Amino acid sequence: MSKAVILQHVAHEGPGRIVPVFRDFGIPIEVRHLYKGDEVPQDLDGVRVLIALGGPMGVAEIGNEKYPFLAKEIELFKRVIARDRAFLGICLGAQLMAHAAGAKVHPNVKPGAKAEDPPFPVPEFGWHPVTFPFPGGTEPIVMGMVDGAMMFHWHYDTFELPKLPPPANPPAPPAPPPPTGSVLLSSSKACKNQAFRFKSRLFGFQYHVELTVEDIAKILTGNKDDVDKAFGPGGSAQVLQDAEKYYPRYSRLGDRILQNFVQFLKVY
Repeated sequence: MSKAVILQHVAHEGPGRIVPVFRDFGIPIEVRHLYKGDEVPQDLDGVRVLIALGGPMGVAEIGNEKYPFLAKEIELFKRVIARDRAFLGICLGAQLMAHAAGAKVHPNVKPGAKAEDPPFPVPEFGWHPVTFPFPGGTEPIVMGMVDGAMMFHWHYDTFELPKLPPPANPPAPPAPPPPTGSVLLSSSKACKNQAFRFKSRLFGFQYHVELTVEDIAKILTGNKDDVDKAFGPGGSAQVLQDAEKYYPRYSRLGDRILQNFVQFLKVY
């Protein structure tokens, strides 16, 4: 029976609520713990949907012997892209998909900076609101979402939107530009490109939609240096206190995105 294969990069960023949501649809799940030495799938036979989770490493570390799985993932994702197979990337997973599709992945910088100004990195940590701009907000995967929804973020980098290769014989101007194959689904004040669809069945979300409260606590513990740098002393307690306020709605909306992904792509 075909299944959902989840690629997990570190112990403290697991699949969270993806497991119960997919279980409710009767979709078998296999989690590959790449940090433990589990293999990246070599082919797509029997893989109904591929999900790539987050992690503290980045695209810049492809080729680093500490993370041999990253290069293998890129090769797999290129085949996923060519076949337009159902894919969901979250945080690092979205960045890897964008990179495999030829898009630039780079540190998130302050929006609106002048071209002559040096780039000012702006990581996003903790709870921040997101929007669903037109036309991306009309996409089935984000049906039921609302502007201002608080989502959980944990990233230094962001991605440009992937694009289809240009046609071999483009029409002469004033013909409209060729389709890009991608749609911006979500943005935030600090990071324009928060989520995208590429082709028909490939999705990337920079923020997390899948976490449980326990998962959030694990991320805070596993990234203590980032917590201290971003929030100062007592930062973890503050983020968890915010979770008490935001988590009930966050989990409902995150489940809605996961359910939409399954239903509208008919991966069940």
